[in-house]
Amino acid sequence: MSATEKTQKRRLGKVLRIYRRAFGLVCRESGGYTAILVVEKVLDTCMPYWDIWFTARLLDEIWGGRSPKLLVLYAFFLLAGNLALTFLGQFLNAMEGQKRFEFSQKENMIFTKKIMELDYSLLEEEKIHELYKRVVRETFNDGKNLETLQRSLPLLIGCLAGIGLSVAMAWEFVLKMGDFGFLMVLFVLLTAGGIWVSARCGAAVSRIWLECNRSISENCVQRDGYLEYFSQYERGKEIRIYQIGRLMIDRLLSTHYFNDRALDRRAHRGVPIWILSKFAEEATVALTYGLTGFAALAGRITLGSMTQYNRSIGGFIQNMRFGWASLVELWFNAEYLERYFEFLDTPSRMHKGCLPVEKRVDGDYRIKFEHVSFRYPGSEKYALKDIDMEFRVGEKMAVVGMNGSGKSTFIKLLCRLYDPTEGTIYMNGIDIRRYDYQEYLSLFSVVFQDFKLFSFTLGENVAVAEDYAQEAVEEALCKAGMGEFLKAHEKHLSTVLYRDFDKDGVEVSGGEAQKIALARAVCKGAPFVLLDEPTAALDPLAEYEIYRRFNELVADRTTVYISHRMSSCRFCGDIAVFHQGRMVQRGNHESLMADQSGKYYELWTSQAQYYQKEK
Repeated sequence: MSATEKTQKRRLGKVLRIYRRAFGLVCRESGGYTAILVVEKVLDTCMPYWDIWFTARLLDEIWGGRSPKLLVLYAFFLLAGNLALTFLGQFLNAMEGQKRFEFSQKENMIFTKKIMELDYSLLEEEKIHELYKRVVRETFNDGKNLETLQRSLPLLIGCLAGIGLSVAMAWEFVLKMGDFGFLMVLFVLLTAGGIWVSARCGAAVSRIWLECNRSISENCVQRDGYLEYFSQYERGKEIRIYQIGRLMIDRLLSTHYFNDRALDRRAHRGVPIWILSKFAEEATVALTYGLTGFAALAGRITLGSMTQYNRSIGGFIQNMRFGWASLVELWFNAEYLERYFEFLDTPSRMHKGCLPVEKRVDGDYRIKFEHVSFRYPGSEKYALKDIDMEFRVGEKMAVVGMNGSGKSTFIKLLCRLYDPTEGTIYMNGIDIRRYDYQEYLSLFSVVFQDFKLFSFTLGENVAVAEDYAQEAVEEALCKAGMGEFLKAHEKHLSTVLYRDFDKDGVEVSGGEAQKIALARAVCKGAPFVLLDEPTAALDPLAEYEIYRRFNELVADRTTVYISHRMSSCRFCGDIAVFHQGRMVQRGNHESLMADQSGKYYELWTSQAQYYQKEK
């Protein structure tokens, strides 16, 4: 066996394994959708043969015996059968439409659940992110993967049924023409050759079409990214002020140009082959008409039989062409399914423990970093290096440092969005990886620098639930400074934010959004509250006032304030200074300022000098 044959054999085995899994998934999730499609396609394929059979009988009776009884009987079966089959086809089509919608929803849920189950750290990896975008494009925009299986497999089964019926209805012709041995051998050879050419050309056209679609699909991932920019109104300010629109349109047009060239190549390669396919098909049909006409003139077959044989052989050619094209499509679709399952099989790398987190009324959760270092995936540079620190229950800590010093990474490790590359984080003396992941996350309320609100109601944004205690949510909003906002809107907590899903939605300002995010952190009631530079867009005094007020809101909870500005430090008894991924100082404001050679003194005086000059 040659190397090429071995490669093809391995590829075939892989394709069969992929489809075995895909078919199992479809059967499990489709709720009879596949069975309905198969019956529908077989019915569509076989229905013409009912018409062929009884039309042939009617023609023979009209030109032959002219028995009124048989004419009425054949006409009745022809019309009644067509009516019944049409009704059944319409019924199956209606059921198929409903089942298709149900299946598409389930397929969406498969993706949604997978996204929610994936580690946050994986979602940030470029390889996984690109794989996700590619699979989403192929699945939900191009109709590949499971949809192709649902379409092509029933079509292939229907074509096989049609081929069988064609052979059964045309075989009698071969038997009746047995006396013309040489002529029949020549006819079979020419017919087989025409069918082979037509089917292979049809498969080649399908291959060219699919290869073109593959390149367009890859390019459309980039095109969709540009289109997304245009659909996000938040980017409209920068697009207009800096006149980026022309650049974005040029980039978008370049993707369209690529697609146009791909379609031109498809037409250039595919049209001649398609013409050859149609020529072979029509030549075979013409040959069939010629031979059956000769047989009719020779008295070997009747006019009705001639019609039956011609249409049956024509159906055989068509089913061979469509069946072969379906096989080609299924073969190519295995490549898409392979990526589809690669994404679904992406394993979570973070260890998900099973220890329950003790529910403590006193909030006595002690977290300790022990020689913790961290590198982002694909990077050789440490974002954090050898961090040793412990949180004291109920303390207010400020983590300060220049941009890129590792402050946000520190928060991600604390919340277990990432696991340390080296070292261990403990809670109450136990490695945090041993705790149940969701229970551990429930200990934290976080307001990130790039916090997000959602197009839900105000109450749902704060409570993060449909059913919530209105009094608690209102109290959190009022404490965060949103009392006047509530009074100004008639729907109060039922006020929808933004207009993504509701035309009457309210557009909140940046400051209002910050207060809602702070209220959400307060309302959760978690024992740890983390603020990762959520007020970076404000001036230092406004930031200080928000932190000071928030400090009162969180009362005795352990709170960590992340900032590269120093105005938020004065009310914290504990300050950790980060620089180049290391914690270089720790203490209160007075002790850190006493060290004039330290980083804290440098940051404080440089910022203070800047704002004094501004005055």
